[in-house]
Amino acid sequence: MPRPGARILLLGGDVEHNVGDRATLTALIRCLHAHDPDVALSIVGHPTMLASLRGVSELIPPGSRGLRSLLRAASSADRVLVAGGGLFQDDDSRHTMPYWAARIALLKAFNSRIAGLSVGAGPLRHSESRAAARLACAALTSISVRDRLARDALATCTARPVDIVPDPAFMLEAAPPHEAYQQLRRLGFREGRPIIAATLRSWYHERGGFIPNRARFSVGLDLKRDRARLESMLGVVSKSLEVLRLRLDADILLLPACSSEHEADDAACEALHWRMPGANARVARIADPRLFKALVGQAALLVSARMHPLIFAAGMGVPFVGLSYNAKFDGVYDLLGLIARSLPLDQCPETWGVTTLVAAAEAALDVDVDLRQRAEPLGATARQRAIEAAFDAGGAGVLGAADA
Repeated sequence: MPRPGARILLLGGDVEHNVGDRATLTALIRCLHAHDPDVALSIVGHPTMLASLRGVSELIPPGSRGLRSLLRAASSADRVLVAGGGLFQDDDSRHTMPYWAARIALLKAFNSRIAGLSVGAGPLRHSESRAAARLACAALTSISVRDRLARDALATCTARPVDIVPDPAFMLEAAPPHEAYQQLRRLGFREGRPIIAATLRSWYHERGGFIPNRARFSVGLDLKRDRARLESMLGVVSKSLEVLRLRLDADILLLPACSSEHEADDAACEALHWRMPGANARVARIADPRLFKALVGQAALLVSARMHPLIFAAGMGVPFVGLSYNAKFDGVYDLLGLIARSLPLDQCPETWGVTTLVAAAEAALDVDVDLRQRAEPLGATARQRAIEAAFDAGGAGVLGAADA
């Protein structure tokens, strides 16, 4: 058994802006506290996050302001966990993977007990990204990734075993149903009507360049082209949802999952709302991942351009269609044992459009699969492996569901 009061430093994705990354962190915090109520957890984030993340002992400021505190927390920690999030990739920019390799190497100098847990890996298109991934993997005491495709991405970067551990968001407990009902009533939804939930993002920006997308957006690069691609995608999705809502006699719930300005989920969802004047459609900005999952659970169908809402839907038994910008979407399909695949945003509308999206949604609705039953073992595996990684409470050889 672990000793009471273990000290753990948790590092991950964009928990300030991204509901999916916050879901991963929230699930880990609840899991580790359930195992050791006295655990002392340190995370990196802005002070505004502290009230919504119960169980955090220390909140370290991001960036250079918090470097001294970060190194002090690493030095005193019993374990450093680099956990969840699309960290080992060059999808956003070619700086991402070198950044995480340098960060891990720096922390390694202060604490040799640093492990990677359910890390999102890939794509790694560039040679410097793969070199950085090799350095990062060499510095970790153990490494697990969240799906088979992520393991394939790291296959050329390390000879060490890389386990598959489902994303910790699979173990996130949804908020009680009455909280979802209250939220829906406040939004003006009619009781008894089916709901189609949708999550969109303004994806169409250049990927994998030297300039990070946040910086590209701040200086106005590519905005004209990006808006044109976004308009095309919104046209396809709005027409598809119109067909589906008429067939199901449904209302539309639009759920932005990321509030960062350059990814602009809220702007994409508002634009979609504007394009559907005949529908009873509402935009709900939900920061709490547990309530977000509970709301997804009230839907008859989810269409999502974010990965974590697909995980929420599976955990609530809701059929879904993924609109993907990364192989991680199909990683979720794989973990759940689904034959279907996501629809690549990069190929809309050139190779797929309204007919394809409607057909994919109808196929998802018709599949006789208990998604909740398939998601529960993934959550149990994520819980067990998180405890092992944090507390050295188990041994190697425990397989993720995709390996079982």
